[in-house]
Amino acid sequence: MMSGFTPDDDGLHRVSDNFYETETFWFSFFVPERNIGAWVYVSVRQNAGTTGGGLWLWDHTGTTPWDVPFFEGFSYLKPPKFESGVLTSPTGATITVLEPGMEYSVRYDDRSRIVADLHFVGLERPVPLRSGSPPYPSASHYDQTGHVTGTVVLDGERIDVDCHAMRDRSWGPRTERGYRRVGYTWLADPQVSLLTYSAPTDTGDDIHSGYVRRGEDVVEVRGGHRKAVRDPEHGWIDSLDLVAVDETGTEITVGGRARSRLILPGSTSICINTLLEFEVDGRVVYGEDQDVWPIAEFRATVHAR
Repeated sequence: MMSGFTPDDDGLHRVSDNFYETETFWFSFFVPERNIGAWVYVSVRQNAGTTGGGLWLWDHTGTTPWDVPFFEGFSYLKPPKFESGVLTSPTGATITVLEPGMEYSVRYDDRSRIVADLHFVGLERPVPLRSGSPPYPSASHYDQTGHVTGTVVLDGERIDVDCHAMRDRSWGPRTERGYRRVGYTWLADPQVSLLTYSAPTDTGDDIHSGYVRRGEDVVEVRGGHRKAVRDPEHGWIDSLDLVAVDETGTEITVGGRARSRLILPGSTSICINTLLEFEVDGRVVYGEDQDVWPIAEFRATVHAR
């Protein structure tokens, strides 16, 4: 089991001889008043000698990569550089460590349409996923919510960013086949952060791990349930109700409605990223659901409706 974050975890890790060793850097951000959700994502395969990822930004005007305001996703670029706390990716992303595990500068420049300059400050220390838990039974993984501020300039228009969003880090073997359904749901504001991992099936959607931050206290999620109401034609999530139970036995119950979404295709799977507006203790808190499906299973389920 991982005992906790170390400053070395901000950099690239030593790899085994497994060809599929993969290291990822992910930062999300939102502009809720415009229904905008976005990711900056870097994926590094050191043994293969390649870098992938990019920046995708969606809103309510489209759901597919070719219909959203901006999408750029690479698979086979040259390796990145990591020197003196700065990851320079050939995708256009530059991630600078300002305080290990807590504060980062995130910049993205596609040299044509978009420049993003963002600042992330953690709301809690990076939280490790319990060893052996799906969906990363053989990989190391950290999640962390934070306050994200900055600007995006898209096609000459300046968009201000001021939100609370999630980042994560993972490293270990990752193949392109064998994906199962996964529900990854989170929300955050200064008072609370909630992350849940669930294992959806045709008969239920049980939460198996995650964490809750209340103020400065962080506790593990040990169980609960996720209930999704889906669009009858497209199969994506329209609303979501969560009941999570933490290690103290305390329940947290939240409900959210979809504001926008992006269908992110993989090799044999899809991830439907949905920006959600939740209600928590009478206030609005924004978050995201990542609804992962094997493509064949999603197609069969939607066509059966």
